[in-house]
Amino acid sequence: MAHNITLRDGFFSVRQPAWHGLGQVLERYPTIEEARQIAHPWEPISEPLYRRVPTIVTHDEGGSTTTSLTEEYEEVEGFVASVRSDDGTTLGVNSDTYEIVTNKVLYEIAEAIEGEAKGSVQLETGGSLKGGKKVWLLIRLRDPLVIRSDGGTETIPYYGLQNAHDGSGALRGQATMTRIVCDNTAQMADLDATARGTEFVFRHTRSVRDRIEEAKDALAGWRHSVNEYQRFSDLLLTPDYHVTAEQAARFIEEFIPMPPPHTVSERVVNNVETARNQLQDILYGETCASISHTAYGLLQASVEYVEHYRKAKTTESRFQRSYLDKQRVIADAARLAQEVVHA
Repeated sequence: MAHNITLRDGFFSVRQPAWHGLGQVLERYPTIEEARQIAHPWEPISEPLYRRVPTIVTHDEGGSTTTSLTEEYEEVEGFVASVRSDDGTTLGVNSDTYEIVTNKVLYEIAEAIEGEAKGSVQLETGGSLKGGKKVWLLIRLRDPLVIRSDGGTETIPYYGLQNAHDGSGALRGQATMTRIVCDNTAQMADLDATARGTEFVFRHTRSVRDRIEEAKDALAGWRHSVNEYQRFSDLLLTPDYHVTAEQAARFIEEFIPMPPPHTVSERVVNNVETARNQLQDILYGETCASISHTAYGLLQASVEYVEHYRKAKTTESRFQRSYLDKQRVIADAARLAQEVVHA
């Protein structure tokens, strides 16, 4: 069951049904209370954890001694069980220092970060997975993050809140383009927000107000970083950052450096030349045709090369480059592009 929505899970979406056909499809955005009753009409609570211990009991009957095997239960120190308040289903076992973040907190954060009148926040989807072990709430932002680029305008419309009651993940807020409707899309939102640098993991604190302020600060920070990156991109497109063919060639040579002579095999040398030719083809190819003469073109071509062309021995290493190393690649390529232009 790829969606991981069980019979004990609630789910709603607004107007657009999910691919799995489950849950309630609403014709309008629900109020906070309406959404909670559908998606999260229960809370996680802590209960003591016990273990079964076999015990031998001695009986003295009329001068003869017999023994029998029985069972007793003793509390497990240092651990508690997280269970659902409605049916007692066990969600996970955690340290007794583990702080439960209730489902109610998701709605309080959602309502506060948008700064709207009580009950008017636009809740796009919400639900639980694996019987309540994972929960989410997806907000349609009234003021989306807008990213302009040479190819047009990209809008990030959603703010997702995800939490795990089984201890497998922290409470996190995510600006994302992924519409969460199942476990697969929840994981896609994780990857999308990580790649964009728009995931925020909340501090372990008992104060709901602190969480709300953190979420608002994170959203403001994302918007600021988007605006700063856009201004930087616009700068790299100006005439002051025009790139000649010679400067582009130098960028390619330094971005994909050749090892010192006599230290590597001919095969390695050929691999470097092949990689440089690939980067050059990207720069002067279809995707960068309109910006190939700018420093911004060098930046975009280098990111495309690393994500889609650079050889990777495993799928894990390609994932590392595409999702986790992208910001470092952007920083290095931007620095080098400015250096070759103003050398």
